[in-house]
Amino acid sequence: MIPYEFDAERFSRWMAYVLRHNPARYGLQPDRHGYVDIEEFLLIARRRYPSVNPEQLRELIGAGSPGRFEVAGNRLRARYGHSIPVEPAGAPIVPPARLYHGTDASRTQAILAGGLAPMDRRMLHLSETIDDALAVASHKTSQPAVLRIDAAGAHAAGIAFYREGTIYLVSHIPAPFVSSEPLPVAPGTPSP
Repeated sequence: MIPYEFDAERFSRWMAYVLRHNPARYGLQPDRHGYVDIEEFLLIARRRYPSVNPEQLRELIGAGSPGRFEVAGNRLRARYGHSIPVEPAGAPIVPPARLYHGTDASRTQAILAGGLAPMDRRMLHLSETIDDALAVASHKTSQPAVLRIDAAGAHAAGIAFYREGTIYLVSHIPAPFVSSEPLPVAPGTPSP
């Protein structure tokens, strides 16, 4: 393997791939919550990024996306975004009354009719604000849409919510708890 110069953005993306999607490829054995031994991870990381050290790793985790990764003692994990089987680390929580989900506008009608389910991840990711959901959708599509989730109603119906940093995780949201949300209009932009 050709070593890479340490670049925080590139390393963060690689770390997300390893911890969220393919730890077995690198010989890592995550526990049921996705934690791996930090020293084992660093040994593997040094094959690709020889200069990486524990301080850089902790600094990267502290400066990265809020709550994207977590260090607990000598263990490291990605907090959300897994395609491998991982259970949320904490107990279910009572969510805010409303949460939001960003998606491609072309999917809106199907979601409103059939509800929300994860596509290529194990859990749905929900945001506390319209702006956060819009930012997520805008990274994935040129036609973003935001859906409003009646989180209080879904919770009352028995759906478990988990919080990981600024993200809320849930296994699914049935259609009765999903509605469309008008996108915010930038100041000075004429209304349609």
